[in-house]
Amino acid sequence: MKIFAALYEDTQQGWVWLQDPAFPPRSIVKIKNLENGKVIYCEALQIDSNFLATYNQYPRLKICIPQKTLVINYWYRAALGGISTQSDIQLNIKPCNSCWGKFRACTQHPQIVVRVAVWLGFISVISGLLSIIFSAVSLWDCGA
Repeated sequence: MKIFAALYEDTQQGWVWLQDPAFPPRSIVKIKNLENGKVIYCEALQIDSNFLATYNQYPRLKICIPQKTLVINYWYRAALGGISTQSDIQLNIKPCNSCWGKFRACTQHPQIVVRVAVWLGFISVISGLLSIIFSAVSLWDCGA
């Protein structure tokens, strides 16, 4: 897969651009670097003619084969092991639209506010479940 740098406006976004009609729109994908085993989860947007018209403007290098292209920001390239742009690399990309995939995509998001919000939400859910369990146990003990 040929790696291209993300557009400036996408540098802090939690998505990559690729072209695979088998993926649902705005699918969560799991990307694995087959050379080192590193994995990321993120949202995948589809490369279409509108994207290509914007991306392929001078002085950027043009995307010629969108089906074998991944447009990805530095955050995710670093997480995959420091992949450089314009390199050809073996990646395994598959959809992962489960709750786990969505959670992982949020915990690996480039913006810290997203990562913190997800972890606070997770801690809140665990705290709520523990509160319910402790309440039920105390009510059970009082009834006995």
